[in-house]
Amino acid sequence: MVEVRRREKESVEAMIRRFTRRLQQSEVLSDARSSRFLTKSPSKSKQRNSAIKRQQFLKEKDKLVKMGKVRSDYRLPNKYKLKIKEAIR
Repeated sequence: MVEVRRREKESVEAMIRRFTRRLQQSEVLSDARSSRFLTKSPSKSKQRNSAIKRQQFLKEKDKLVKMGKVRSDYRLPNKYKLKIKEAIR
């Protein structure tokens, strides 16, 4: 917790400046902002399943590149959510 007391003959603006400077130096605000949207890390099985889907997607994309249906530099949209066949249209 950051605390600032008003000094003798100090204006309110100067006290507020000192407070904001101390708040930034203490990193209280950055810690609060970083924990604002905390997400849980996925479980081992979910990580494994997403890795399997990623490998299947890349294999299917390589096959389509070899067949000439998709350019090699073409990036399919929403790589795991959309079906590859819809992107070929």
